[in-house]
Amino acid sequence: MKTGKKIIASLLILIISMAIAPIIAGSSAENKPLLADSPAAVKSKTEVVYARLGENGDVRDIYVVNDFSLLSGGILTDYGNYTSLLNLTDLQPIDLTQGMITVPVSSESFYYQGYLAAHDLPWLYDIEYSLNGTVIRPSSLAGKSGELEIRLKSSPNRMIKDTFYHNYMQQITITLDNDKCADIKAEGATAASAGKNRILVFTVLAKQDADIIVRAKVADFEMAGIEITAMPLSLNIEMPDLDDMLDDFTLLTDAVSDLNDGAAKLKEGTAEMASGSRELKSGSADFKGGLAGLSASSGQISSASGQIRNALAEIASSLNGTDLNAIGGATDLAGLAMLPEALGQLADGLDQVAAGMRQLNEGYGQAYAAIDRAIGAIPGHQISEAQIYGLSAKADPAEQALLAQLMESYIAAMTVKGVYEEAQTAFSSVEVTMTTLAGSVDSVNEALNDISRQIGSALSGNEMMAQIKQLSEGMLELSQNYAGFHNGLGQYLKGILDLAGGYSGLDRGIAGLNDGVAEVFDGIAELSKGTAELTDETSDLPDRLKNEFDDLKSKYTGAGFAAVSFTSAKNSNTDFVQFVLKTENIEIPKPEKSALPEAEKLSFWERLIGLFRK
Repeated sequence: MKTGKKIIASLLILIISMAIAPIIAGSSAENKPLLADSPAAVKSKTEVVYARLGENGDVRDIYVVNDFSLLSGGILTDYGNYTSLLNLTDLQPIDLTQGMITVPVSSESFYYQGYLAAHDLPWLYDIEYSLNGTVIRPSSLAGKSGELEIRLKSSPNRMIKDTFYHNYMQQITITLDNDKCADIKAEGATAASAGKNRILVFTVLAKQDADIIVRAKVADFEMAGIEITAMPLSLNIEMPDLDDMLDDFTLLTDAVSDLNDGAAKLKEGTAEMASGSRELKSGSADFKGGLAGLSASSGQISSASGQIRNALAEIASSLNGTDLNAIGGATDLAGLAMLPEALGQLADGLDQVAAGMRQLNEGYGQAYAAIDRAIGAIPGHQISEAQIYGLSAKADPAEQALLAQLMESYIAAMTVKGVYEEAQTAFSSVEVTMTTLAGSVDSVNEALNDISRQIGSALSGNEMMAQIKQLSEGMLELSQNYAGFHNGLGQYLKGILDLAGGYSGLDRGIAGLNDGVAEVFDGIAELSKGTAELTDETSDLPDRLKNEFDDLKSKYTGAGFAAVSFTSAKNSNTDFVQFVLKTENIEIPKPEKSALPEAEKLSFWERLIGLFRK
């Protein structure tokens, strides 16, 4: 019996020795670096910020788990305004003095947890629950039924440095029980199913605020707390080849610049065309007025010339039918004596006709000079359809229609110019013919004056009969010649009437051309203005594109963002900071269970000794 007890005691001592040996060894190993007072070498640090949110989104408490990756042991120093600390790695006490944390470390990693004194996060949250249109506290919502609406909003906290707001995305997760929630609506959410739960995930990018609305029909409502995680935005996006894109946009800006140059030249040419068109319209109006004046006066000229023709014919007929041998009476001589006065009146009439023709000719000359200058002002530039097509290929549909209108106006202007050049000889001959006719009238007038003087001389001379006979023959010839002149004058005046009538249509065409060119010029001016603005807007397009690309790359891939500590600006080597936030669950209270007597708990040593008891 004693031998058995000795054996048992020996075994017990051996087991105890084996159990405590690692502890002693470990304690010894751990105590080794504790003697060193050199600072620990930190490779990197991670901060995970946990926060418990109240039912309306207010912050109840915040604690941070700090994870250090070490290169060597020593005294680890960290900073943060904590109210309490917990060593999660070993049993070494952590010293907290005025925001500075020190602890001896020996392993390759070290963890500790601390509760922050301040309850400020980078975001402010406002969570509101409504049941059947009435706002309700979440604690009163458990077990209720009806139309539920959950609304969650976030905004930047101005009390916190905006680094996290500007660089962190938020992922907001709302989990609903399909057995208690139906007809779930959540615009903007990524929905997934996990067992009986419907998981709604909302992503809020950096520099943006959440405004989430979830609606559902609920019965005996319960739900898990809303979870919010925030981390640096870093999406795995395959970026396109920026160099090729920039080359393409450089070609685009060059093409836009060329288009602007072409539009400017087109505007300059159209401005010349518009100016010439205005002068052409004005000159055409003057020319039309001159022709109208000729047309209106041609009747009077023709009528006066006809009266003179008739008078000359009557005088010639009277003289030709007179028996000169029977002349001698006082009555016959008195009639001949009155002839010089009648011829003088005819001469005066012809003077008025000649003066009227010269006046009309002067007006026509001015009108013709105006139309000649106006048509001559139309630029003679030859613009081919291929050139217009080259511009049209780079223009939008509205601009293409404008260019087509420009080409139509250009063709009309060239047509007017060509028609005028062909008819210019006829137009210029009017003035020459009018001058010739006026000269012919002057010649007739002079002849009448000569005859009048000859009659006077004949009546006072000794050879009266012979002179009167010559006068009769001269008057007959003059009458016949004037009749031919009158017929020619009539044809000429009829040509003037036809010219005036035909030119009215040409004048209307010129006026329409002017209006069309004016509209085209306005459109080309707008086009030139638009291409100039487009050139200004796109001249630095490649640079702006690169900057935007860099911004997007930074925004969505996290490029260029350097992590900073949330707990204190004094902390260095911070590689990563993450936020994990959660609201309280909404649960129906469970009935309390009656307390049962707990089984007696035995320690390891008591259980070990019990093995050897009978």
